[in-house]
Parts: sequence; structure tokens; C-alpha cells
Amino acid sequence: MTTTNTATTQAHLFTVAHHWRDLTASLATRGTSWPPAMGISLISARHQSDEEAEAATWRAEALRALERSVEQPGWTAAPLNLTVLDTMLTVEAGLLELADQTAAAVQHAPITPAPARRSWPDDPRARAVAQADDRRRNQLALRESKNPRRWRYQGEQRTAPLAALWLLARVQGVLGPWRPLSDEQHDRIHAVAQASAGLVERALDMADGHVRLAALCPVCHTPTLDMHGGAGVAPVARCATCGRTWTSKLT
Repeated sequence: MTTTNTATTQAHLFTVAHHWRDLTASLATRGTSWPPAMGISLISARHQSDEEAEAATWRAEALRALERSVEQPGWTAAPLNLTVLDTMLTVEAGLLELADQTAAAVQHAPITPAPARRSWPDDPRARAVAQADDRRRNQLALRESKNPRRWRYQGEQRTAPLAALWLLARVQGVLGPWRPLSDEQHDRIHAVAQASAGLVERALDMADGHVRLAALCPVCHTPTLDMHGGAGVAPVARCATCGRTWTSKLT
């Protein structure tokens, strides 16, 4: 695996681990879609009078209040951002499965405690040696069972950020109870890490977005409206034919 791919894989895994708390915080926010709703409705809003724009705003607020009302019959808005929730479930499942498969292939089997003896040597010296061996093996087994570097197949520590960090340490070549990764294993981690980071970035609107809108340009009436945005930047619609642009501020 090339140095460039290794560095990129590390960056992807760090992105998942670092921004997992941001995903959790975003669960309570209202979902968004790409392209954003500004689309053609915002472009058309430039032709509204101040009174019409204010009326439209109040109607939208009233509809949102009805969605949130517990007394409103029928369907109501989901209490969680389903896009973020789906992203978290997908990324966590993928990283846990990858960590399980990687650990099964490279992680050394843990030391087990000494089996119970039915009898001990009659010779006192041999008995003492056997008891000392068993105590040493049991101590090593206990220490190994608490080794925080070992990947575990069950328990509360099985989370997406911890899986990402464990895989990151494998890619970095950190020493521990495991063998070095093969090129094939490096490539698989790179692929899953890249896909996971992309999902996280899109869910948090960290990635660049570009899409051709289906609506016609309201100026030259050509089907060449492109919307750009994401990565924290306000969305901008631009006609590739006449060059007119529109933003969320109707500039």
C-alpha cells in the first residue's frame, strides 16, 4: 500500500472518530436534503412583494407548528434527523464488521487461564514449580483480558469511533497483540474508511455539493441551472447559460 493511501486512510478514520460526537448532536436537528429547498422556490421568490413574502413565511411557520404539535392527528415530523441516524447506523455497522474481520485475521489468540488440575506432583519441588507456572499463566491471562489495545467481539466498547481508532492504530503499525496488516487488508480498510468518512461529511454538510436542477432558468428559460454548496458554504444557484446567480439572500 502506498504512503499516500496510508495517509488518506488515516485521515478518513480520524474524520469518523473526530466527528462522531457532532453526528450525535445533529440527531435532534431537522433533516436536510441536497439540493436544499431553496432551489427554484427561492429563485421565484424574488418576484414576490414584501406582503406576499411575509404571508408565505407565516404560513410556513404555522405548518411547522402543526407538525410539532402532539395534538395534531396523523403523521408528525420524526423527532430525530433520519438522515443522520441512517448514516450513524450504516457507518457503525460497517466499521464494526471490518474491525471484527480484521481482528479475526491478525489478532493473536488471548492467553487462557491454567486449566484446573486433578492432582499435583508428589515431589514438593515439582509441586512448587507447577503452582508457580499456573500462577504466572493466570496473571498473564488476567492482564491480557484487560489489555485495552485488544479488539473485543462483544461489550459496550463496540462503537463506531472506537472501531475507527482501533483500525487507525492498525494502519499506523502500532505494536500490540497482532500481526502486521497485509496489502489486501490495508486496501479493504482504505475502501471502508473512505466510504464511511464520505457519509459522515455529507450528513454534517462538510462535503462539497454540485447538482443540475430540473427547473428552467427563470431568466433565459434554459435547463442549465446548477446548484453549488456544502462544506459550510451557503448554497448558490447559477445558470450556466446566462450566468445569473441566486443565493439564499436573493442577491
